[in-house]
Amino acid sequence: MMKRTTLSTIALAASVAVVLTGCGNDTSSTNNAGGSNSAVDSGTPVDGGTLTMADTTKWEDMFIPYLNNASPTFAMWELSFEPLMSYDKSLNIKPNLAQSWSYSNGNKTLDIKLDPNAKWSDGKPITSDDVLLFMNFIGSKVYNTTDQGEYGYLVQPVVGSEKIASGAAQSFANTGGFKKISNTEFQINFSKADAAVLAADVSSYIPLPAHVLGKIPFSQWMNSDFNKKPTVVSSAYIPTQVNGQSSVEYDENDNYFKGKPHISHIVLKYVSEDVLPSLIENGQVDMNIEGNNLDTDSFLKMEKDPNLKTIAQPAMSYGFVGMKVNEPKFQNVQLRQAMEYAIDKQAIIQGVYKGLGKPAYGPIPYFDWAAATPADGMNTYAYNPTKAKQLLEQAGYTIPSGQKWRIDPKTGKPLVFHLVYSSGSPEVQAICTAVAQNLQAVGLNVQLETPLDFNVMLKKIETNDSSLDMFFLANGIGTDPDPRGSWMSTDPGNLDSWKDPKNDALIDDTFGAKAFNQTYRKQAFVKWQLYVNQQVPMLFLYDRDDTWAYSAKVHIPADSWIPGGYTNIQDWWISQ
Repeated sequence: MMKRTTLSTIALAASVAVVLTGCGNDTSSTNNAGGSNSAVDSGTPVDGGTLTMADTTKWEDMFIPYLNNASPTFAMWELSFEPLMSYDKSLNIKPNLAQSWSYSNGNKTLDIKLDPNAKWSDGKPITSDDVLLFMNFIGSKVYNTTDQGEYGYLVQPVVGSEKIASGAAQSFANTGGFKKISNTEFQINFSKADAAVLAADVSSYIPLPAHVLGKIPFSQWMNSDFNKKPTVVSSAYIPTQVNGQSSVEYDENDNYFKGKPHISHIVLKYVSEDVLPSLIENGQVDMNIEGNNLDTDSFLKMEKDPNLKTIAQPAMSYGFVGMKVNEPKFQNVQLRQAMEYAIDKQAIIQGVYKGLGKPAYGPIPYFDWAAATPADGMNTYAYNPTKAKQLLEQAGYTIPSGQKWRIDPKTGKPLVFHLVYSSGSPEVQAICTAVAQNLQAVGLNVQLETPLDFNVMLKKIETNDSSLDMFFLANGIGTDPDPRGSWMSTDPGNLDSWKDPKNDALIDDTFGAKAFNQTYRKQAFVKWQLYVNQQVPMLFLYDRDDTWAYSAKVHIPADSWIPGGYTNIQDWWISQ
């Protein structure tokens, strides 16, 4: 729910959902689904073979990073382009193309040194100029007006970003935002010290080949041949053939700075959702690309297939029921706490996802380094309808004699809530039906409204439409737990309209001057989560799992799996 945020009806396709290269080293947080063929690999790698991976959404042939925000397209270009930094299983930041970094100037200057062995597929070194080209493009007026524009925030903290975005300046090298020290070292200057900027922004910078793209005006990048099929890449695989929206083919990059990949060829293939399980089972497809491609029943069946391996692990999202907490009916915290106690989250996870997930009770999922736990004082709000009723009675939400529903203690009138959800998903409908029934069971009149198109529903939420006051969404989280964008009182993503000065002050402390100390920052996040956990501005439901099934001939080392996806694909291999 942080800066790189995606809202969806169930699961999301966030930009970090599938991280194909350059990330992660440990997977002790991985949650294998428990089948006899769970994903545990050993043996001596061999070279060669073709890996065929399938997605159930078509991609655009856009290889320049961030020109398209669809998850399949991210999966396509992530095979070919590397970010500066990567993450481990707890989403701690790690070196990648950037070998090291340090702060100075009151934490307003970041000095970064590139790996001297990093090179493009044509053998030329990856340099500071390549980083600058990326920054200039992602901050440019062209990108932020004509093109996709969603990831322009990555350079907003940099000195001179306003001039770049308006077209008044063409390069951060001329605004004071970027200083080249050498081909492998540069400095980025920020307008103010911000402890979140490294992980939330700079880590996602993706050097672009200045010796190739630097010759093409930004206005021509979208329709350029390079965007359709790049000739020079920085990651493990070079695209060799793009077959419209149906498939993309790759060959290994012999100049990859982490070493030549074991698998020689990769094919990304579009297939319809209803046939994907059978294609994996009969060997026509080796693996699903994204963790939300497989329906739960098919995955559970695949667990028992001796020719397949399976894995379930945390998704980069959580499901919740939002409330318009600015409305008088929601302003009693005991009411909101009672609602959280009244919902049987485990039953929802078991019934809808067959146990593939965990109950949620806060804004940062359990696997994140910054997550607060019950040991820190977090209330899990374990299902307890008796406790819910007690809280409601204490707060004056009584049920008049002969009546069914509780009244508002301030007005004496019956309380009515309107829960809306988006159309098209039986899982969403099942979740919302269960939530409504749970709340009705403690005397709260929660009415399920007619499902709406997702975009229509979101518009109604954003405009405070009076026809709804509760809504179901899933929220994507970013690689840094920075709450800004969704949790501050004035944030556009604050769909619950929760305006709380104490909450804002606690968030400020998570990225302020003291937060450059990781221990301090963790405790600042804990304090913020404890407050959110106590105030319950939304009803947290679950942290669900993503699922993958793949051929037993494909060997994926355990350290390739991280929350939200997989990584280090150059280390995978196929039995010949």
